[in-house]
Amino acid sequence: MRLSWIAVWASWVGCRSESDIRFDPPSYGLPNPPPVEVPLHTDTIVQVTVPRVDVLFVVDNSCSMDEEQLALGLNFPAFLSWFLGSGLDYHIGVVSTDMKDPEHSGKLQERSGRRWIDSETDHPEVVFDDMVSLGIEGDYNESGRAAAYTAVEILAETHNLGFLREGAGLHITVVSDEDDASGDSPVSREEFVQYLLGARQSPRLVTFSSIVVPFTGCPDSDEAGADYMAVTNQVGGVIWPICSGDWTQVLDELGFLAVGLQREFFLSRLPVPGTVEVEVETSGVVRSLEEGVDWSYDERRNSVSFLELVPEPLAKIRLTYALLASELRSDETEDAG
Repeated sequence: MRLSWIAVWASWVGCRSESDIRFDPPSYGLPNPPPVEVPLHTDTIVQVTVPRVDVLFVVDNSCSMDEEQLALGLNFPAFLSWFLGSGLDYHIGVVSTDMKDPEHSGKLQERSGRRWIDSETDHPEVVFDDMVSLGIEGDYNESGRAAAYTAVEILAETHNLGFLREGAGLHITVVSDEDDASGDSPVSREEFVQYLLGARQSPRLVTFSSIVVPFTGCPDSDEAGADYMAVTNQVGGVIWPICSGDWTQVLDELGFLAVGLQREFFLSRLPVPGTVEVEVETSGVVRSLEEGVDWSYDERRNSVSFLELVPEPLAKIRLTYALLASELRSDETEDAG
């Protein structure tokens, strides 16, 4: 009888321990682990320029180019503003697209006793305006590519001696309302592209820009500058509609390219989406920038591009972001190795 009572009591205690809310279960530690802290990575990039730059404008001087020559000269200050006071050693010269006239044919056009503009040129805006005022009696077979190659290669050691410097950036801009008629003389288009791509140690030091008739957008023009734009697409540079009324913008962009400033900066690692933060330090002053207002992130290129602000020379650009899980695993593998 005593054993039955003990059994009942044990059964009652066992049931009570399972159902009584006042029962305190044993402690097994925290129910969830604390969050893992994701490490941040910072890329610091210094905005630099090239010390020397040679700029060649190849300007159509056929019968329909009087207004375009005028616009180029009037808006030249937007281009020149990138150079004045920059400390850069620059040369800016002009040739025409006429390859039949022996006074042209790739020869730098001399004005005010100068064949190019540099930091010592008095009133450079006036001199450039004179240089690009080539008239409209040039050959109707506009051969801008042939003129450019002749200027920077064939005549580099004779008539144009001293214009090009070893190691200097080379930036060519063609301004024409017709497509190129150079054919394969003195070089084919592909040969010209390969020449430009190998002209300097870094592709960043060479551009070929086209202010020409686009495929659409210039209703009063018949012939698109397809040949010129093809070179630009392969070498790099600016494509701009010659019928545009805003020449200040394109010349500003060309100046930006020529001095070697960068607008796009690449991340060295892969970030967690939405974690990128951007700071710019100029002369010791640090400024935090806002995504969508000051900069944008391109996931495909893994880069940050500045929208309006262009960091000044020697400014420090800091890109801070959380590392993607795959990057962390890569670090662990390297450490294990």
